[in-house]
Amino acid sequence: MQTLDSKTVEAILADAVAALNSGSWRPPGGVATASEFEKEAQRQLQHFATAHGVECKIILHSGRKFPDIVFENTKFGVEIKTAQKGWACLGNSVAASTLVDGVSEVYLLFGSGEANFEARYSRYEDSIKSVEVTHSPRYVLDMDTPRRASYLYRIGKTLPDMLAMNDPISCVVNEARRNLKKGERLWWVSEEVSAPLRIRLWRAVKSPEKKTLIASAFALFPSQVLKAPRADYSGFALWLTQRHSILHSNVRDDFSSGGRLTSVDFGDGVINDAPQVFLTFRSHLPEAVRVIKEDLSAADWSHNYQCGIEESDTFEKRLKMWRAIVEPFLVSHSAGDDYAIACIRAFLDRNIC
Repeated sequence: MQTLDSKTVEAILADAVAALNSGSWRPPGGVATASEFEKEAQRQLQHFATAHGVECKIILHSGRKFPDIVFENTKFGVEIKTAQKGWACLGNSVAASTLVDGVSEVYLLFGSGEANFEARYSRYEDSIKSVEVTHSPRYVLDMDTPRRASYLYRIGKTLPDMLAMNDPISCVVNEARRNLKKGERLWWVSEEVSAPLRIRLWRAVKSPEKKTLIASAFALFPSQVLKAPRADYSGFALWLTQRHSILHSNVRDDFSSGGRLTSVDFGDGVINDAPQVFLTFRSHLPEAVRVIKEDLSAADWSHNYQCGIEESDTFEKRLKMWRAIVEPFLVSHSAGDDYAIACIRAFLDRNIC
């Protein structure tokens, strides 16, 4: 009996593809539907497995499992894909939650065309062009992808690597984060991070929730929103959309509207000619501290502050880091008045605890 290894599986696939392309089978009605092609693929693979001295049964799961076809009691499987035109389609979930037990080596058998039907095969991982998101990350397959340009090759992984991971999605998320450009955030983060399915407009958000969200802006993006007069609210706007499914078309209005105030009191001290965002900050300070203490995980913090988890794994560490950013913004607008600076620091001492 022939031992089933990668070389033998590829020889079986090559013979099956040659038979499919010889004209001996054509899609019923001229269209290569997945169900019909899966049945024919199983028949061809079983025939050529036997021809190569391989006695194991070829099992068809027909879309209920990944991959669609497996060589029984082996690590080998074949995923079946079809297209009416071209050699690209949306592939399977990165999470591979329906993976057949024991399978780690997967091939792709692709049928394309209507009147001019043709079949091709490749290693599954070699045809992964990229990753896109539907309800969760899925591979994008393209049979014309050069091997060294394939997604898994670029990130230094193989499909067996991904299938063996407890959380393969985290690998995709981390890779996407490494490639973010300035001003970009991930729309979808992971199955661990939930967001409402429905999009809301900011004007539909109730006042108590608005207060918490604005306080979260001061907690997560202090160096952006307190940088008057050049405040940047884009990070907060993206975070609102990504994490809370809220669209806010004019974020600045909720912080400052670009205005200035004659003065803002911080305890017994006063900042004269102060940006209005300082008043917004003062009124949201207790809630911002609560958010830092109760709502933000060390992972949330380390991602936004670009620090290690161990640097932010306690409330005290996060608060100390946050104050080191917030206080200089307030002090810088005190015109060097020692009394005002002392009052600002005393105010923070009383309210940041």
